[in-house]
Formats: sequence, C-alpha cells, structure tokens
Amino acid sequence: MPEVRNCRRCKKIFMFVTGPQLCDACKKLEEEEFERVRSFLKEFPGATIQEVARETEVPTQQIYKYLKEGRLEVAENSPIALQCENCGVRVKSGRFCINCSKKLANEMMNAGRSLKDSLDKEYRNEEDERRGLRYMHGIRKDEYK
Repeated sequence: MPEVRNCRRCKKIFMFVTGPQLCDACKKLEEEEFERVRSFLKEFPGATIQEVARETEVPTQQIYKYLKEGRLEVAENSPIALQCENCGVRVKSGRFCINCSKKLANEMMNAGRSLKDSLDKEYRNEEDERRGLRYMHGIRKDEYK
C-alpha cells in the first residue's frame, strides 16, 4: 500500500510504494547520472573514482553506492578497496563476498523454513472443526450463523 514520504534526495513529498525512497524525478536523475558514469567508464576503463566524479559531475558517494549495489565493479588491480561487510575480505562489487552471500542466503532459507514449520505446527494443533471442510450435520444455511 502506498505511503506518503519525503524524497531522500530533494525532500519533496511523494507516494512511496517500493524501492529507493526517491521521487520519480530524483529516480530519473539518478539513472541519468549512472548512465554518465557507465558511458565514461566504457570509454576510460580503469579510471579512479575521483576522475569519474570530476568528469561526470557525479558525487563520489553516489559512485560508491553504485559499487555497493553491484552496478559497477572494481578492476582486479585497482587501488580502490571494497570490503565484505561481514568478514572484511576484498570484493569487486556489492556488499558481501561470495562465501558470506551464500551463508546469508542459507541462514535466510533456514529461518523461512523454521517459520513455516512453526506456523504449520500451530495450524495442525487447532481443533479439527476449525480447519478445512466439514459437514454441517443437516443444518440449513439460513439456520447456521
């Protein structure tokens, strides 16, 4: 269900549904900035974040955000050091290394299974009359309330 929120970037009020807390105008602006960064890196691979920021007029924080989102990747021999937020190992892109991503995914799947099992158990413990179909013992529809 949509909520009224303030845009994280321009602070204007907008109807938020899902995704980043940005109004449509700021989402479009961020996509245009990303496209400038992507085009620049296509032409000048291996550029530093400072060079990209200077030439594209996109803030360095926004470029780091693209790296953490996995939209950009650090070159193998780059001095830019992104680290896994869990174990600290160097990563090229995103927030977590492959091992930590797998571990996190397994933990989430196990938590989901545990929740489903507890809900199933709770449902099975209810009285038989309260679940599924049942015979109304000859009671007419208009008599049953």
